[in-house]
Amino acid sequence: MKRLVALLLFLLPLATVADERILKFHSDIRVMTDGMIEVTETIKVRAEGNRIKRGIYRDFPTEYQDKLGNEYKIDFVPLAVLRNDRPESFHTQAVRNGTRTYFGRADRFIDPGEHTYTFRYKASRMLGFFDEHDELYWNVTGFDWAFPIDKASATVVLEFDAPLSGITEEAYTGPFGARGRDYRSRLDSGRRVYFEANKPLSPVNGLTIVVGWPKGFVDEPTNTDRVGWLLKDNKNLLAAVIGYLLLLAYYVPIWRQHGRDPEEGLIVTRYAPPEGFSPASLRYIRQMYYDDKVMTAAVVNLAVKGYLEIKKRGKSHWLIMKTPNEPKPPMAAGERELYVGLFKSNSKIELDDKNHAVLGKARGAHRKSLVKDYKQHYFKTNMLLNIPAIVIVIASTIIALNIGRGPTPFVIAAIVLSFLTMALFAVIMKRPTIRGRKLLDEMLGFKDFLEIAEKDELNLRNPPEKTPELFESFLPFALALGVDQQWSERFATVLANIRGPDGGAYRPSWYNGSWNSSNLSKTTSKLSSGLNSAISSSVSPPGSSSGGGGGGSSGGGGGGGGGGGW
Repeated sequence: MKRLVALLLFLLPLATVADERILKFHSDIRVMTDGMIEVTETIKVRAEGNRIKRGIYRDFPTEYQDKLGNEYKIDFVPLAVLRNDRPESFHTQAVRNGTRTYFGRADRFIDPGEHTYTFRYKASRMLGFFDEHDELYWNVTGFDWAFPIDKASATVVLEFDAPLSGITEEAYTGPFGARGRDYRSRLDSGRRVYFEANKPLSPVNGLTIVVGWPKGFVDEPTNTDRVGWLLKDNKNLLAAVIGYLLLLAYYVPIWRQHGRDPEEGLIVTRYAPPEGFSPASLRYIRQMYYDDKVMTAAVVNLAVKGYLEIKKRGKSHWLIMKTPNEPKPPMAAGERELYVGLFKSNSKIELDDKNHAVLGKARGAHRKSLVKDYKQHYFKTNMLLNIPAIVIVIASTIIALNIGRGPTPFVIAAIVLSFLTMALFAVIMKRPTIRGRKLLDEMLGFKDFLEIAEKDELNLRNPPEKTPELFESFLPFALALGVDQQWSERFATVLANIRGPDGGAYRPSWYNGSWNSSNLSKTTSKLSSGLNSAISSSVSPPGSSSGGGGGGSSGGGGGGGGGGGW
C-alpha cells in the first residue's frame, strides 16, 4: 500500500506537467485614429496530442445586442497566423455569434510540446464614444477557453498624441460579470498601457481591460454611419424600413394624382342650407363616411318636421311615431328609409341594445340610401387604391417579424409607423368631386351663419328673424355640422322670453324630456350627446364593444470569445 501511494505521489507532478494548457496569453492592441484596432495575440500552449492535435482555434465574437435588442456586428479580419515564428495555415468558420479561426491544417498534426502561436487581426466598431471621453473596453482572453491560462497580459498602444494626464486605465478579472481587481497596470511615456493578471486564470475566467482618453483624437462615427450600421446589421429592421419607404413611394404619387382636393372656392355667408340637402346628407358628404351622428341628425330632423317625438325618461330614449294630423315637410333622401325601418313593427321604439336588430337595419337602410344618392357624385373614397398599400405593409411586417431578431422595439416602431401612415393616406385619399367641392363651399357659408357669435350679428346683412321656428328648423343642421352650441347660444335670450301655449317656458313640441330654455346651449348639448350615445350603443349587438465609471465587469466590452484545440 505504501508503494502505491508513493507511486501516485511520484506520477502526480508528471501528470500536472503533462496537462494541456495555455502557458502565456499576451495581447498587443493598437488603437488607430480612424477607430480601427489592430491586435496581435501571442498564445503559448503546451500540446500533448489530446485536444491539441493539429493546433488550436480562436473564437472571436462579432455579433452583439444593444439595450434595445438590436444586433450590432463588428468587422473582424484575420491577417496572419505564425507558429513558432513561422507562417501557419489558418481558415475560418462561422459559429454562433462570431467567427472561429483554426490554426493549422486538418491533414497535419503538430508535435507534442510547447508551441507559440502569433495571431494578427484587425477589427472595427470596437470603441466606445461618450460625452466627455472615448474608450477601449476589451475582453483580452475571453471565457470559453478549454484550458487554464497560466499568465495573461495585454498592452494597449494609443497611436495618437493624447495627453498622459487624460489617459485612464482599469481592468477586471474573474468569471463573466465579476468585478475582481486582481491585476496590475502601468502607463509609460509612450502612451502604452500594460496590464497583467496577478494569478493564473482557470477555465471560464478572464481578463478584461478599459483604457480611456480625451475626445477629439479618434474619428467618431457620424449619425449617418450609425443609421447605416443599424440597418445593415438588422435585416428585420431593414425589411420594416424598406416596407415603409415602398409605402411612401406608392402613396405620394397616387395621392397627388387621385387624392388632392379641388381648390376651395369663395365662401359666402348663407342664411339657408344648400337646397335639397338634409342635415344627415350634408354631414355624410362633408365627412365622406357615415357615423352615428349622421343618424342622430336625421332623427332630430324627422322630429322637427313632425314625424316623430323624442322622449327621454331617466337614461332611456324613446322614438315615438306621430299620427299625421296636418301636412308636413317632405322627407329628404334617406329619411323615409330610416323612418320606415324604425317603425316597421311598432309605433314606438326604445334606443336600447335589445332592439339592435331593428335599429341596425334602419341605420343600414339610411346609410345605403345616402351612399346611393351621394357617393361618387359628391366625393370619392378611392378605397381600391389602398389595396397595394395593404399588401406592402402586411408583406413587410411578416418578413420583419420572421427574420433576424424579430420584433425589436425599433422594428415594432417602424411597423406601427407604416400602419399609421397607411391609415393617414386612406383618409386623405378621399376627396370631393368638383360638384362636391361647390356644395362644400355652400355648406361652409351656411355653417358660418350658424356659428357666428351673437355680438357679431350686426355685421350680417338682412339676417332672418330669430324665431323659435328658425331655431328648430336649423338645429338639426347645426347638430350635423358640430355647431349646435353656438347656434343655441344665439337664441338663448330670445327663447327665454317666449312663453308656450300653457304660459310656461318655451319647449319644442317634438321633445318630451328635461328642457331648460335659460341654459339653451347646455340643453341642446345634452340632447345631442345623449341621443347620439343612445343610438351608438343600441345599433350594435350586446357585448360587441369593450367596457373598459466603475460600471464595467469581467467579460464586458468587445473582444473575448475563447478557443480550444483541434
